[in-house]
Amino acid sequence: MKKDIDMIEKVQKRATRLMVKDRNVCYEDRLRMLGLTTLETHRLRGDLIEVFKIFKGLDNVRYTDFLNTI
Repeated sequence: MKKDIDMIEKVQKRATRLMVKDRNVCYEDRLRMLGLTTLETHRLRGDLIEVFKIFKGLDNVRYTDFLNTI
């Protein structure tokens, strides 16, 4: 999984280099210029949306199967 994540991030970094003409701009600044977020942020957002759906009953999943309760 980590290998796949690294490969996808490498593709996004390369794509942003092609879109921004100034080669001296760092990856984070290129993302900001293009109105994008990091792939890590995308994954976190997706996880949060999924947790919301589970708790609201929008997905047919019991939250007790995934979360430890105290």
